[in-house]
Amino acid sequence: MNILLDDKKIDFSLNDLPILISGREKTGSSFFTICLLVNLLKNGHKVILFSAHPAAKEEFRDQVGANLDNALIIDSESEDDFIDIIKNTPDLPQRVVLIKNIDSYSQKLFEAVKNLKLVIFSGDLDKCQFADDLLKKNFNSKIFFSFSEKDPIAELKPLPKYSGKIFNEKYSGVIKLEV
Repeated sequence: MNILLDDKKIDFSLNDLPILISGREKTGSSFFTICLLVNLLKNGHKVILFSAHPAAKEEFRDQVGANLDNALIIDSESEDDFIDIIKNTPDLPQRVVLIKNIDSYSQKLFEAVKNLKLVIFSGDLDKCQFADDLLKKNFNSKIFFSFSEKDPIAELKPLPKYSGKIFNEKYSGVIKLEV
């Protein structure tokens, strides 16, 4: 699945990280997030996927197919299990870590990953327990699929499903998946 910025194909790089992706349920932000991680994996980056929902992991596996050599998928939904795994991952600084469904986890998870540079936080920012601390983090990219009370952006108007507004040093505009 291609990612388009203002209808032109783009690929994300490590320079775009860390990334915050915020969207309410049914905006397409979850599917977009999985596609973004697949994009990074297919471009040669090692990744870790942690999600509160098994369906996201299934979608990731479906998109990637058999080539999961550089992907670590945390099959548990427990934040304690995730924290233990990342503590024992020797190449953690070289892996892109996706924490999906941030609104399902506690401050404890944020404390364990707050200093990672290659990280993607994704979920409903307005329902996230650690949103205030998360917003203090310096993100190279922010993508909003819906208006957020916690991080209001005046110019964010309602967008079609699977479309978000990206804010990044290099570009800003409407980002979406090519269907």
